[in-house]
Amino acid sequence: MQGVLRPVTALLLATAIAMAGHGILVMLLPLKASAANFSSFEIGLMGSGYFAGLVAGCLIAPAIIGRVGHIRAFSAFTACATAVPLLHALAIDPIAWMLLRILQGLCLAGLWLVIESWLSASADASTRGRVLGAYTLVQLAMQTAGMQLAGTVQLDGQQLFSIAAILLSLSTLPIALTGAIAPMPPKRNKLRLAWLLKISPVATLASLLVGFAIGSFWILAPLFAQNAGLSSAASATFVSSALLAGAVAQWPLGSLSDVFGRRIIITGASAVAMISSLILGLGGTANLWLIFACSIIFGAASLPIYTIALAHANDLVPSKRAITVSSGMLFMFSIGAAVGPLVASVIVERAGFNALFLTIAIACGLIVLVTMVRIQIRPRIPTRHREDFVMVPRTTPEIFNLDPRTDDPIATSMPLQSFTEPYQPAVPDVIAPDGILPETARYDTEAERDEGRERLPAAVS
Repeated sequence: MQGVLRPVTALLLATAIAMAGHGILVMLLPLKASAANFSSFEIGLMGSGYFAGLVAGCLIAPAIIGRVGHIRAFSAFTACATAVPLLHALAIDPIAWMLLRILQGLCLAGLWLVIESWLSASADASTRGRVLGAYTLVQLAMQTAGMQLAGTVQLDGQQLFSIAAILLSLSTLPIALTGAIAPMPPKRNKLRLAWLLKISPVATLASLLVGFAIGSFWILAPLFAQNAGLSSAASATFVSSALLAGAVAQWPLGSLSDVFGRRIIITGASAVAMISSLILGLGGTANLWLIFACSIIFGAASLPIYTIALAHANDLVPSKRAITVSSGMLFMFSIGAAVGPLVASVIVERAGFNALFLTIAIACGLIVLVTMVRIQIRPRIPTRHREDFVMVPRTTPEIFNLDPRTDDPIATSMPLQSFTEPYQPAVPDVIAPDGILPETARYDTEAERDEGRERLPAAVS
């Protein structure tokens, strides 16, 4: 393992430092905004701005990296990301903070894109899974550490803004001082939402809805905890416990989905997340232990839903289509995460903070409803067509090059189309009355047909 990670040590160290600074801001900004008498709607607008910035960054950053290279682009993105926390301290205004959150999201998307494209270029088919696992572990651990640090320092003053800026600035050092040669710039990934929805309505809508739920949770849960009477340190623990529980539950739930089917596990996890949210929304804040128990259960049930839905969508396509599918899934999640805080904040503004988890419960309930309907309409995917579950961070489309499910040489070397380039399907989207593609449309190429590499029905889910 040590030999596998040695070439990417600088990248993992940069990730660790940057994620610690990011974790501080995740926890700090909602609490500081509340202390500055921002309305719930204004705080939700800040959260939506951050996720909108992430989407914009995934679109813009490849061109910047292509123009100046990985190291210079990373330095530029880091410089902007470092300035943002300091500007928050100078301009305490909801509109200014919303614009700063958009900029922060864009810069962080650029940072992750540099790191992830470099990681994918440094790994080969035999090491991708281990590199991806190490990267995911570093991300989760350091974000949690940053959130906990934010809970231990007094909110008065500007110390936490300064600490976050220092950490983001220091993340430049490992990249700037590495002796490794930077890879070729990443290319823009193709986006085919209509095609993705046809391939798997369950996976597409589950990504959108769980993005709505998780985006609302990240932005407004610290205020919910504070409103329930928790201290800043306890509020940080309330949020970070959900993150840790979700990280721990990823592999058990993913393994169960390998055995029992993705849609069954998505339904069960969404139902559990809905129940825990309902308990919090209907008055579960009276008991401190119940608050933390529901947070842990919610995190363990909701956070794996995206990766299980991603696995389900990848089960339905050949490996060379996996990056296209994964990019669309990430886009749907990001849209949900951008809309969620805005909608939830409006509801909270009118009905109080308990309505936050009632709104989240509705989103989780819709996942249950959609998945159960599709289970009745379409049969279960045959075991031979299922890929192994893989835990993938929700950062940028470039991370999917590290997914072991895309280890087909065609999948990682094929040129990617622009977001604006029209899509010409490789096979006809003609569905027979029984929902199965005609025999002539079940292969991407004649070679695949001759080799017996069957393409799955486009409407099986």
